Amino acid sequence: MNYVTILKDDYNENKSKYLECISKLIKDDNSKIANMDEIANHLNFIFKFDNSILVFLFNDDELISMVNAYEYNTVVHEWCVFALFIKKEYRALGIGTQVLQYIINKILEYNPSKIISGIETENGASIKLHEKIGFCYSNCSWNELAEGFPENHLGFEYKIQDRKR
Repeated sequence: MNYVTILKDDYNENKSKYLECISKLIKDDNSKIANMDEIANHLNFIFKFDNSILVFLFNDDELISMVNAYEYNTVVHEWCVFALFIKKEYRALGIGTQVLQYIINKILEYNPSKIISGIETENGASIKLHEKIGFCYSNCSWNELAEGFPENHLGFEYKIQDRKR
């Protein structure tokens, strides 16, 4: 398995190729996150910011997972992790832990002051995964952690001081 880290310029130059990969990844998946229009709109939004990251994990030539993040507050270097997706047949194999930890390590290279994520209340698997790698529930909605994020998601914050190199 190999990771591909995509930054702003690369994404903008090769957007159609990357969106095609994502389309194949989510094909035949009926989860809420598997909506190509929403994914494309989201990526267009985050890649307007200089510090944006999209991570793909491939098994041979097959895209099996993706996750993205961006620095939503460049003044104090606050980051948000979004849209971790794993192909159905690769779920419950530890791929999520690997991919989420990979993007956290990439974000840590930017010396962030804060890393947040939002998770829907009913997504117990994602909550467990985030907690496993160092996120803690902040006893508030995602929107309370950073204005403008969905109010219907639980707010989680990564404990940077516990994990910095």
